[in-house]
Amino acid sequence: MRLGKLTVVCVSIIMCLLCCVAGRGALAAEDDRAAYEAIDRQLSEDVERYHIPAMAVAVVDKDTVLFEQTYGECERADEPFIIGSMSKSFTAAAIMQLVEQGSIELDRPVDEYIDASEWFSEGTNHGRITIRDLLNHTSGIPTYQTFGSLESTDSYGSHVYANANYGLLGLVIESVSGLPYEDYIERNIFDPLGMSHSATTLEQSKKHGLIDGYRNYFGIPVAGEPDYPGKIQRGTWESVPAGFLSSSVADMEAYLQMYLRGGEQVLSAESIDRMFYENVPAGDGTHYGMGWIYETERYSQPVLMHPGLVENYTSNMVIIPDKGIAVVMLVNMNDYLVGNNLLENVILPLLGERRQELPNLYLILHAVIDAACLALCLVSLQPLFSLRRWKARTGDTRQHVLDILRHLVLPMALLAAPLLMGVPYKVVWLFVKDLAAVMALNAAVLTAVGVYKATFLLKKATDSRAAG
Repeated sequence: MRLGKLTVVCVSIIMCLLCCVAGRGALAAEDDRAAYEAIDRQLSEDVERYHIPAMAVAVVDKDTVLFEQTYGECERADEPFIIGSMSKSFTAAAIMQLVEQGSIELDRPVDEYIDASEWFSEGTNHGRITIRDLLNHTSGIPTYQTFGSLESTDSYGSHVYANANYGLLGLVIESVSGLPYEDYIERNIFDPLGMSHSATTLEQSKKHGLIDGYRNYFGIPVAGEPDYPGKIQRGTWESVPAGFLSSSVADMEAYLQMYLRGGEQVLSAESIDRMFYENVPAGDGTHYGMGWIYETERYSQPVLMHPGLVENYTSNMVIIPDKGIAVVMLVNMNDYLVGNNLLENVILPLLGERRQELPNLYLILHAVIDAACLALCLVSLQPLFSLRRWKARTGDTRQHVLDILRHLVLPMALLAAPLLMGVPYKVVWLFVKDLAAVMALNAAVLTAVGVYKATFLLKKATDSRAAG
């Protein structure tokens, strides 16, 4: 009888505890639901505020999708976007698979796996560059160098971000596996994870329903074909292994959950740990590992992340180890001068950070940029439409000084500005075509009018001497 009473008491206590736990769990779930509803409202406002044509966002833990939403023109979670440099983590994962198989050693020279001399300038010491150097961007290759003229500079051993590093890794994967890069990624990463709307070619991306990408022209988003790279060859800068895989937010959920689960059937937990934490200093409290950036100071807790940016798509993925969750955001627009800087505010709430309550700067910032472009156009066109008045003042010394500044110094400054900032003109053209066109056209007009004026003055001087 006592045993029966004791059993009843024990069962009663256990039931009470279970009810308490269930109640707390329900409250926690309710709190989470309310938090994600608030985030959803914020993101909906941000899409309108920053003129984003389409966006897809998800938050996952290792077992479930905690939040998934699409905005604007993106109607389904399986619509793919080009994911930019987030592609580098896929390339790094493939390398680590081959390391696990014993086919690659991280600290062996890249020359042992491919004929690197084909891609480097003659006389470059590329023999010192290892697979790890390529993964961590410590090869000494400058940011914007192209294949066929690569160099390993004095920066060797220090982190300098360069797409060429991951293009070379793509060639290593092909050489070691005997498969084209595209086939290797599909068979060994996409297929095992069920990433059925991810692709490694533009053709396959379009078959999966690739959402249109937008560039920003003077504050107006305009849809256009992506500048998708072909096979790596001499003179190219961009490559698929460095930045042109495509994926949907639903597929990226599976990809990030693979990391949260310790690799599943794709990678070992040890390889993931090495990708994350065998890194090098990259400045401003960041470290660059193998396709992942380790941020320790930017937020209230350490995160692993990698942004992506191509000509008409932007993206970001973040893993928060302490919380055991991951976030992915895909956007089908590149607004290089304005909108991309504001996207940080979109992702902050998903990281548990307080968003900055900024005024709607989109229109203001674009208006300032457009006004500067208009002013430059007026400065360039004014001499063209005032040639008759100029001819009447050809003896004015001040006019000659102004002409030198306007028709020689200013065009040279416009054309040299990208180079002075360390950015080749072709890169400016790829990412900000509107600004590149304004600079080039105004430089051309100013130069042409300057040549006309110089020719006129020379002819006038010649005629004067002949008459004298």
